Amino acid sequence: MKRKLLLFFCVLSCVLMVSGCSLVRGNENFDKKTLEQQTDSFLNNWFSFDFDSTIATYKDQMDETTLAQYKLYAKQKKQYKGLKKKIKTEYTITTDSATVTETILCESGDKLLASLTFDKDGQIQTDDSGNYSFKFDEYKTLGQKMQKAGLNTIMSMSIVFLVLIFISLLISCFKFIGLIGKGKADKSPVAVAAAPAAPVSEPEDLTDDLELVAVITAAIAAASETESADGLVVRSIIRR
Repeated sequence: MKRKLLLFFCVLSCVLMVSGCSLVRGNENFDKKTLEQQTDSFLNNWFSFDFDSTIATYKDQMDETTLAQYKLYAKQKKQYKGLKKKIKTEYTITTDSATVTETILCESGDKLLASLTFDKDGQIQTDDSGNYSFKFDEYKTLGQKMQKAGLNTIMSMSIVFLVLIFISLLISCFKFIGLIGKGKADKSPVAVAAAPAAPVSEPEDLTDDLELVAVITAAIAAASETESADGLVVRSIIRR
């Protein structure tokens, strides 16, 4: 089963590659040799063109986009001076467009990537203002590209660490916020406890004391075997 699936994907990949190649080859305007010759001719004309004179003569007739484009070309020509030699040519071809990128060395010593884009008819592509789809890019070695990628990585990591540190500081501040709230609560007035009510005195039961007095009196009378002066006979009281 695995072999069948592997064979199916291989066949599908081959079909897609063949169909893609046939679509590109089907456009006769995208012949690499012709595209390279047109790009070489364009670059030679560009470096020999007098952009300053054209701006001075046709400035009033140019729109803002075209004028800005010509000013940029004039500045670049002064910087790079002239075309010294072509180093290599690369192609990016699709069904409806093709881009030729040439690595060139200028008289100023600058190494550039000159890119020119063609439409499906094999003509140099232009925008709505009639400006050519052409640009210069700075040539960068593999080491320079890796250095830039490393710097971007370091910058990204630094930003992440700074965000984490900020979040940690923010969380640590919550403790102080809690202490401040607790201090305010402690400063609130304390309610004074009500004084306890005085205990209510109950009437004292004197029954036991009277009985005790009667017993003592009876004991004394019995001992003396005499009658009291007022004729009162004291008898003992027996508690039941």
